[in-house]
Amino acid sequence: MDSKERAGPAAPLRQARRLLRVAFVVLPLLAGLDKLQERLTGTHLIADWHQYLAPLIPRLLGVDKHTIMFAVGILEVVAALLVAFRPAIGGYVVAAWLWGIIIDLLLVPGFYDIVLRDFGLSLGALALARLSQAGAARAADRP
Repeated sequence: MDSKERAGPAAPLRQARRLLRVAFVVLPLLAGLDKLQERLTGTHLIADWHQYLAPLIPRLLGVDKHTIMFAVGILEVVAALLVAFRPAIGGYVVAAWLWGIIIDLLLVPGFYDIVLRDFGLSLGALALARLSQAGAARAADRP
């Protein structure tokens, strides 16, 4: 691909996809790793994630909140890796995960600002999935 093609109309789409991809790898990875290290060290580097877990969830699952947060950390790391290697699929997984977080947060009074933020993030994850699908389709059409 020459420099004219690289700077053509598709360049902003590639740049947007790259920015979203980096964001949706780094953010879930950091959040997930923080939850995992909290299990190992007992310290919170980013946040005390337990405060965001609706008390109803551990009761429904019959599992303590620390185990749930550890599982959440693992899922977030997996989601980040999925976005890194398969963004067209990973974007949808992250969006669905964020919707799950939104449902949980709606059960906890006082976190509506985070619900709004996570809804916006979910739209970004959907945009990443769509841009990645479009990029893959364009690449498949090239000779």
